[in-house]
Amino acid sequence: MNEVYLGVEHITDLNGYDHMLFLAALVAWASLAHAWRVIVLATAFTVGHSVTLLLAGMGWVHPNGAWIEFLIPVTIALTSVWNLRRGASLGGKNPKAMGLTYAVTVLFGLIHGLGFSSFFRMMQDEGDGIVLPLLRFNVGVELGQLLILAVCLAVASLARAVGVTSREQQVFVCAVTGTVAVLMALERVPF
Repeated sequence: MNEVYLGVEHITDLNGYDHMLFLAALVAWASLAHAWRVIVLATAFTVGHSVTLLLAGMGWVHPNGAWIEFLIPVTIALTSVWNLRRGASLGGKNPKAMGLTYAVTVLFGLIHGLGFSSFFRMMQDEGDGIVLPLLRFNVGVELGQLLILAVCLAVASLARAVGVTSREQQVFVCAVTGTVAVLMALERVPF
């Protein structure tokens, strides 16, 4: 069960705010009324990072840390731009846009999983199998993500209650997450 706690702690650690930024950008359009779609998006992200975390944990993939640290904020910036451009359709009015969003979320999860892999390898005990600890770690990450998303959706719902429109929320969240992500990416350029 230690891995579950470590997964929650890893995703909610303020030093790893890039994961929180990604989640906020991912649901920039949402409120509590969209909870089910948000849960599915969070799970799509978990599926993506689980695959690369498993591959890296087994030693089958050896990511270049500098490139992964650069690509993570790039995924945040791209998610912000996507949600800013396509935001109105992400509320569920356009199933094609939502399907593409799920696919891109899995793809970006692959990149974030490579970022998780160094943390997971550091905390894994020598001689332990990888599958059960990885499963427990991912359960913790998923629980942490759902906690973060619940806070995001609650704040969005409160904002809507005081008159902030969905589009205003979307523009604000995407502008903040996108700007921070671009600055992070510029600091981490690996060449």
